[in-house]
Amino acid sequence: MKKKLALALTLATFVSAGAAFASPVHPGGLGIGALWGGTINNNDFHNNVALSLKLPGIPIFWGATVNFGEAFGIGLQGDYYFLGGPIVPTLSWFLGFGGYADIRLGDNASIGFGGRLPIGLTWQPISLLEVFLNAAPRLGARIQTGSGGGFHFPSGGFFLFEAGLRIWI
Repeated sequence: MKKKLALALTLATFVSAGAAFASPVHPGGLGIGALWGGTINNNDFHNNVALSLKLPGIPIFWGATVNFGEAFGIGLQGDYYFLGGPIVPTLSWFLGFGGYADIRLGDNASIGFGGRLPIGLTWQPISLLEVFLNAAPRLGARIQTGSGGGFHFPSGGFFLFEAGLRIWI
């Protein structure tokens, strides 16, 4: 009985937190924008830019990334925000989980994949415009060619930050 009650309370908490976050912060339409981010890993800094996309009816925030750093790369990331809520009427916070996959080209070409844990703030001064800032620690694996090639775990950029804006249609 106690296990069923604990499970019911946990489920109710997640559902109500998700509902509280979804309605005042993100309209139900199409969200499209851009983000700039950076990864700090082993004292190296790597830039990336991305197209940010939120499709109506799908609870995933997508990013199609282009990476600049040691090598040129492209990638895809998707995040689901499961907790969050308003701090003040136009400013909210969020916490989620997601995944990523990328391909880097060059002398040390590689394929990487793993998980993300985004936590951040979103500011919506008007209903059509959203500005966001988040940190998204990543943990994953990388398969690399060239010098230092092979399977590498852990990999992924242990501190990733992103800033961007979306227009809601």
